Amino acid sequence: MSTELPDSIGGVQIHGTTYVVRVAVHRAALEPPAITEIRDIAPAAVIESVFSAVAQVSSVPPLALREVIENLIHADFRDGLVTVLDGGRTVRVSDRGPGIQDPRRAMEPGYTTADEAVRAVVRGAGSGLALASGLVAAEGGLLEVEDNLGGGTVVTITVDAAPAPDGAGDPPQPSDAQRRLLALLLEMAPAHPETMARELDLPLGVVGRELVLLEHRGLVARFADGGRVLTERGAAIVATLF
Repeated sequence: MSTELPDSIGGVQIHGTTYVVRVAVHRAALEPPAITEIRDIAPAAVIESVFSAVAQVSSVPPLALREVIENLIHADFRDGLVTVLDGGRTVRVSDRGPGIQDPRRAMEPGYTTADEAVRAVVRGAGSGLALASGLVAAEGGLLEVEDNLGGGTVVTITVDAAPAPDGAGDPPQPSDAQRRLLALLLEMAPAHPETMARELDLPLGVVGRELVLLEHRGLVARFADGGRVLTERGAAIVATLF
């Protein structure tokens, strides 16, 4: 959801626009959910805050969770709602945006509606839902895409248990941005994405995504408050990079 919706959500920020996503955590079947409203004038900041809030109460693989939450940007955050159910084993991301015309193609790599404005905030390479679906399936779970009531899209991820630890075999060589993040964490951990983005003069969206990839590869660990530290394996990798 956003107030005073602009024509574009990337590039030049229109003053007065606030992007809003609600996070609803259901802790008991017969109790109302705990609802947190996350708002910011920067869409990348909303994505990072929503991901951090949901990841600490969810068993969904973090990289899959990130991909699905980033999908909200295609709907201009219009009535964005992330619902956590079943003790964190189910996460449902819904919006009231333009919807997905062909859910089957949306699950195939290469199909994307991301324009230049969207790609200024997220990757927009047409692989997000496909990647998320594959990661969830690898954990024995399921990702479903449906139409929302009254328009928009609902993406539901369900897993049976906490994801298995990542890190089998040697990870790919870190990208330049990942090398810089690893080196910074060696100096100033624990650190939050916003701090690292400022220190390295990188967009927050880039920092958030690269940190999730590093976490997925077992090189970075995340605290409940969103702070990151190097794992033992990550520290060993840093020693070989410089």
